[in-house]
Amino acid sequence: MQPQILGVSGSPVANSNTDRLVRAVLEASGLPGEFVKLSDLEVGPCRGCLGCRSDNVCKVNDDFPALAEKVRRAGALVVGGHATYGTMNGFTKLFLERLFSLRHRRGLNRGKLAVAVATGNGRGRPGLEAAADQIAHSLAWEGMEVLGTLRVTGNPRCLVCGYGPTCPMSALPHVFGPDNTEVTPDKFRRVEDQTEVWQRAQELGREIGARLAG
Repeated sequence: MQPQILGVSGSPVANSNTDRLVRAVLEASGLPGEFVKLSDLEVGPCRGCLGCRSDNVCKVNDDFPALAEKVRRAGALVVGGHATYGTMNGFTKLFLERLFSLRHRRGLNRGKLAVAVATGNGRGRPGLEAAADQIAHSLAWEGMEVLGTLRVTGNPRCLVCGYGPTCPMSALPHVFGPDNTEVTPDKFRRVEDQTEVWQRAQELGREIGARLAG
C-alpha cells in the first residue's frame, strides 16, 4: 500500500490561510492524502487516565480515537494551527496532547515525517513564532522528523468583526499602528501571495513524496 499523508488544521476559520497551506503541502506530495479540520470534530484534552497504557488506544469517547487511526496509517503529518494569546490555539493544542496515547511505551509516531504550519498576525508580533515553535516541538517530541516549519502572516479577526476600528480591545492599533485602524483591502493577507512560504510548502510536499515513495 502506498504511504499516505495526513493534513490536520486546527484553524477554526473556514477555508483559512492555514487550511490552504496544509492542503498545498498535501497536494505537492503527490501521495494519497486526507485533510482533517479539527473544528469539525469533537476532540477534548487528554484526561491523563492512562486507559491507553496497554494498547495505545485512547478510551475517551470522542472523535480522537478514529482520528488516531488515520495518524497511525500516515507516513507523514502536516499539522497547522494559529497563534492566539501568544501561543498555539486550543484546537491544535488538544490534538497534539492526545497524541500521547500513541507515544506511550511504543512510540508509534517515531520516524514519521512532519511539517508544522502556523499562522498569526506576524508583523513583528511574537505569538506567531511561539506557536510555530510549539507545534514543531510537539511533533519532534513524538519522534517525528520535522522537515520544516511554515510561518504565515494572517489576518486579525478584528478586521472582519465589524467593530475593529472602534473597539477599545482591538488588535488593529497593535498590529498596524494607532493611527492606522481603518479596515482597508491592503491589510488582508493571503498565503498564496506570500511567495516564499508558498514555494517552501511546495518543496516540503515534494520532499515528503520523494522520501516516502523511495
